[in-house]
Amino acid sequence: MTEKYKQILTGFVKDYPTRTYTKGEIIIFQGEAPRSTFVIKEGVVKAYNLSIHGDEKPVGFFTEHDSFPGTWIYDKVPSAIYYYEAFTPVCSVYLIPRTEFVSFVLSHPDMVIAELDRYVDSQLGLSMQLNALQHSRANEKLMYTLHYLSVTQGKRISDYVWEIRLHLTHQDFANLTGLTRETAATELNKLKTIGVINYGKNQPYTVNLKNLQSILNDQYIAELAPAGTNSIA
Repeated sequence: MTEKYKQILTGFVKDYPTRTYTKGEIIIFQGEAPRSTFVIKEGVVKAYNLSIHGDEKPVGFFTEHDSFPGTWIYDKVPSAIYYYEAFTPVCSVYLIPRTEFVSFVLSHPDMVIAELDRYVDSQLGLSMQLNALQHSRANEKLMYTLHYLSVTQGKRISDYVWEIRLHLTHQDFANLTGLTRETAATELNKLKTIGVINYGKNQPYTVNLKNLQSILNDQYIAELAPAGTNSIA
């Protein structure tokens, strides 16, 4: 997201009302027809579905300046198709009438391009999640999930090493991969031991993409390195 886009959007939303949620609080229920477009001012929002057994299945994360729920905003569905929940201790959102938000986007070419770019990134993230889930081995599910999170939610901190800007628990990884919490914890510890990831108490996950690629031997990892990094082939 470009600085120009952020400035244009910030100038538009600043006069609209805001609402603040705490971690775990549901912002939009699945099946609910929202009363407004939500634009994130601060924090992270998690979108997820529930299985028939009540298990949480995350489908994406939204961060500062993101709008949601996109399929409702652009009139593709009459109601939200996922749950949207505050993922950080504090999550603040702007509340904007849908017609006003859409009119604003359409009246600014830079906003149209930025929205298209955001949805392309979202589609990439969903395809990477699907790729991770298609693997049968627990360690591969986790490694491809770590790759997905590095690309979509990562920040470069050194050569080949990316910090995931989400405070994730073992249960979060279990939900993302369909594994049990115990299996996720065991496999993550193995990946830490061999230098693919590093994490600790109150310390975010970091991923060494070079080590990750060397284990998976997958050109897919090199081709989908986070924006701004060199190929790690």
